[in-house]
Amino acid sequence: MTTFTRAVAIAMACLGSSARGVTIDFATVGNPGNLANVNGWGAVPETFTISRCETTNAQFTEFLNTVDAAGTNPNGVYTSLMGSDTIGGITFNAAAGSGSKYAVKAGAPAGSPAGTSYATMPVAFVSWFTAARFANWLQNGRQASSASMEDGTYTLANQTSGAIPGRKPGTGSRVALPSRDEWYKAAFYDGAAYRLWPCTTNNTPTNTVVDLVRPCAANFGGTVTPTIGPINVGSYPNSASAYGLYDMLGNVTEYTDTGGTSADAEKAQVFGGSWATPPEDLHGWNSAAPPVFRSSAAATSQIGFRVAVVQAVPEPSSVAIVVAGLAGLAALHAHRRCGIVVPVDTLHRRGASVSGRTLVDPSCSYRCRQRCSVIRA
Repeated sequence: MTTFTRAVAIAMACLGSSARGVTIDFATVGNPGNLANVNGWGAVPETFTISRCETTNAQFTEFLNTVDAAGTNPNGVYTSLMGSDTIGGITFNAAAGSGSKYAVKAGAPAGSPAGTSYATMPVAFVSWFTAARFANWLQNGRQASSASMEDGTYTLANQTSGAIPGRKPGTGSRVALPSRDEWYKAAFYDGAAYRLWPCTTNNTPTNTVVDLVRPCAANFGGTVTPTIGPINVGSYPNSASAYGLYDMLGNVTEYTDTGGTSADAEKAQVFGGSWATPPEDLHGWNSAAPPVFRSSAAATSQIGFRVAVVQAVPEPSSVAIVVAGLAGLAALHAHRRCGIVVPVDTLHRRGASVSGRTLVDPSCSYRCRQRCSVIRA
C-alpha cells in the first residue's frame, strides 16, 4: 500500500459511514487508574474512548444540517469564515432545500498534498461552545432539533461566551469534549510512562506534508512548509499515539472541557499545536509544556476538536452516600503512595502533618511526584 493510499484509508476509517450518516471511529484508552505525570496531569480513573481523529468538515456538516434544517443558524454554530476562508470547508446556501443548506466544499485548498479533501480535513472556525453543542447533539442521539444541542453533557442554555460549564453529573456514559487529563493521557501515555511527544517517542517530530509515512511526523511549521493549512485527518499512518490516535500534534489545536481560572476564567485549555505552529514554538505543545488556554468564544482557523465517550460524574448525593459508607471503616484509613497502601496509624508514627482534613505523609516517595495524602473522616 502506498503512503497516499494508507493515509486515505486512515482518513476514511476516521470518517466512517452508516445508514444514519457519518459516524466516528473511537479508540479505547485503557490502563485505568494510572498515575499522573510530574505536572499532575494525565491520571484517569476509568477506561474511556476517544475519537481517533479530529472532527471533520463532513461530520460537522451532518450536524449543521440536522440541528438547523431551516438554516437559521441558532447560537452561531456556523460562522461565515467556514465558507469564505480557504481553511474553512463548509458552505451555506439559503436557497437550498430543508436539511441541505450546508455542504462540504468541493476540492481542497491550493497547495495541499495529493488526495486532500475538504470533507476529510478537520473542521475549523468553531468556538468551544459550538464544539460542546456538537457533543450534546451526539449525546442526545443526533436529534433533528436545535434544542438537542443546548442540553446533554453540558447545560448551555444559549450560552455562547464566558466561563465554560462543567459536565452535568449523572450516571452512565456521556459524549464529551475530552478533559485535560483525558486528552493528555490519550496523547502522551504509553501504558507505563509518559512520552514527550504524542507519537510514542521523546524525539522531536518532523514537520512535513510530503513524507507522510515518516515516523513521528506532523503538519506544523506555518510558512516553512508547503501546506497553507490543515490536511486530511489521519494523514500520518506512522505517527499515532500509543492508543492509536492521530494528529495529536499539528493540523489543528484541540479544545478540552477543562476551563481556566483567574485571568483565564473565560478560556478553555487546549492542546496539540496546529498547522501554523512555528518549529521554534513546538516545545510549547509537548508533555512538559505549561498549560495553554484559548478564548471559549473565539472561532479561529487554528482550533478544532475531537470527542470522547466518558463515564458521567455521579450526583453529589451519590458521592455522599459512598463517603458515609466508608466512614464505618475508619480503622482502615489509608492513602495511596505510588501504588502502596499505608495505614493511618503508620502515618502518625512517621510524623504525618495534619492540614485541614488532610494527612500528609512526609516519607512519601517522590518517585511518583504526587502529594501523598489521606482524607480524614
